[in-house]
Amino acid sequence: MVRGYVLLTLFCSFLHGASAVLCKYALQHSGDLRALSTSKKIIAVLSNRTWLLGIFLGVCADILVVQIQSGIDISIVYPILNFAYVFTLLLGFVFLKETLTRPQWLGVIVVTLGTATILLVKNPSTGGLTDMAALKWTTLLAMASAMGLLLVGSRSIQSKNLNYEILFALCAGVCFGSVETYLKTTTNLVASELGRFSIISLDSIVAFVTVWPFFVLALFSAVGFVSLQLAFSRGHVSVTVPLIAVTQRMINMISGYFVFGEAFPLAKIIGFLTIILGAMIMILSSIKRVESEAALSKKFV
Repeated sequence: MVRGYVLLTLFCSFLHGASAVLCKYALQHSGDLRALSTSKKIIAVLSNRTWLLGIFLGVCADILVVQIQSGIDISIVYPILNFAYVFTLLLGFVFLKETLTRPQWLGVIVVTLGTATILLVKNPSTGGLTDMAALKWTTLLAMASAMGLLLVGSRSIQSKNLNYEILFALCAGVCFGSVETYLKTTTNLVASELGRFSIISLDSIVAFVTVWPFFVLALFSAVGFVSLQLAFSRGHVSVTVPLIAVTQRMINMISGYFVFGEAFPLAKIIGFLTIILGAMIMILSSIKRVESEAALSKKFV
């Protein structure tokens, strides 16, 4: 069962990649949304079937992850989910016609190797109960970081800064990393009360949505979702998605160690660092390419 959860996590990473590309395609082919009023922007997005399909796939993956992370370490689940970078880049290459540079292809290979190493970890379930004191400090740090990024990002929009999508991507990463931490906290509490957790159990679902960590989870989810859409509305998925995921991984790896007491064998550490290295290669090469394209377009204006 535990090993099956690991393989199911890999499938969820594909769903996340497909979701990101569909949302990106829908938002960038909906005309100039900036010229519309806020209410018309919301209606235009919510009536876009491609965007809705992307959200649906993402929600399906998230529901599966709720069950998966209740049974294995978050320091295993979420690094494997980072393989969504690869699916996002490849799907973006095929369907969005986003060309990939040699460094980006190198990043794909490195992330693939890192994910394969994580899959070799013998015991993917080592974590214990939630350390509430450590959870408090990680939450305060995440909240302060998210608020700061939102503030600076909002000012960047007003000043028409071309890189504001990076700030919102970072904010989304902080929020979604915190969601992952609180997701584990919530299922831990439910399992301690009921003796188990299952997404197909009504008792588990009722307990899940009524314990206090769920409401913190919902707050981080809302802020992260808005930040994600703002990042997608302007930025390339080849930049924003890896940046979001790297930020998430840093937070839940820290939480895995300090909050849940998860073990970090050599294979897990090597796999995690390899994934981060691959993601950074993709991010830096993508940012450089986008800046070069912007400079070239200005030159001919």
